[in-house]
Amino acid sequence: MRYSKEEMIAALDEINKNQKPGLAIAASLVGAIPAIAIYFFFAQMGGLLYVFLALPPAIVGFFARYVGRTYQSKHRIPVGVVGAIVHITGCILLGLNPLIYVLTPVAFGIAMSVAKIKLEYIHELALDQKGLENN
Repeated sequence: MRYSKEEMIAALDEINKNQKPGLAIAASLVGAIPAIAIYFFFAQMGGLLYVFLALPPAIVGFFARYVGRTYQSKHRIPVGVVGAIVHITGCILLGLNPLIYVLTPVAFGIAMSVAKIKLEYIHELALDQKGLENN
């Protein structure tokens, strides 16, 4: 499907207008509260499956996704940092083995990737076109 130059510019303007990196950071901090509460839930369970450690950073990312609507990775890096801090805090609260701290980059990646919005086809084309024009 072929889009006109005006449609591509309008699509690019639309995603840039909807993107709010400051709100994404604020939402990730708000999302850190229920994420840390999940660690207390894990402590009450008495046992922990290590797969569950991916859930709190994902919650941080979901909060940032639906509030900040960021697509650029430079705007999602602070969200990943908050996810990593939540992971470290949860490991301290649960008193886990120090080897679990090695999973901090994984928590960073989970929070950062979950925070990315899904772009429509025209938005992807507009970003590609913008990248070609800059070269």
